[in-house]
Amino acid sequence: MINNRLILSFYLLVSVLASAGERVALWPEGKIPDFQAHQIAATTQQARAPGFKAAEHTMPHLDWYDAPAEKNGGCMLLISGGGYNNCCDGVWIDKVAKKFTELGFVCVNLTYRTPRPQGLPIHQSAWEDGQRAVRLVRNDAAKRGFDPEKIGVFGFSAGSHLTVLLATSALTPAYESVDELDQLPCHVNWAVPIYTAYALTDGLTGPTRAMGMRSM
Repeated sequence: MINNRLILSFYLLVSVLASAGERVALWPEGKIPDFQAHQIAATTQQARAPGFKAAEHTMPHLDWYDAPAEKNGGCMLLISGGGYNNCCDGVWIDKVAKKFTELGFVCVNLTYRTPRPQGLPIHQSAWEDGQRAVRLVRNDAAKRGFDPEKIGVFGFSAGSHLTVLLATSALTPAYESVDELDQLPCHVNWAVPIYTAYALTDGLTGPTRAMGMRSM
């Protein structure tokens, strides 16, 4: 008899994939900064699905939702929470994307690397992926029909912590440039943090390589 939990996981996975459109890799192959083999870029629903192979899910990525019928010129970058141990809010992200799409925003979801990196602050790899994601989003503004200076970010919990980081650290590079895309600015124009994790600690567990500790 098939386990009901596996059926539910498969249903949630299909729901998430059906709601999102084009998938775009964040980094060129072989150039993921601070790459660690134990990290994956997948939602909890994907990771629990039968046949999941972690080695095939190491590239962080963006998933673009279908564009609204009437665009308002803005774009929302959506970020899941999960304590930087996983990306656990796939279903909720879909619900938020549906609402923002109805309001005229182009929506895109970020799946960043988890679990936490070893020997670095718990947010380091996610912060790198977040800054790169904003640059990719800004680079696609003309193609997808929104203003490159109307990019907002919305996140839950650890994703909310990353939302705050992206809103306050655009002048502090999280990683060294890997290609020409990294010449684009990575600031966002507004931020919506929801029940922010690590608001008082900044997730500092590891070497002092956190926000503000790197030079330009």
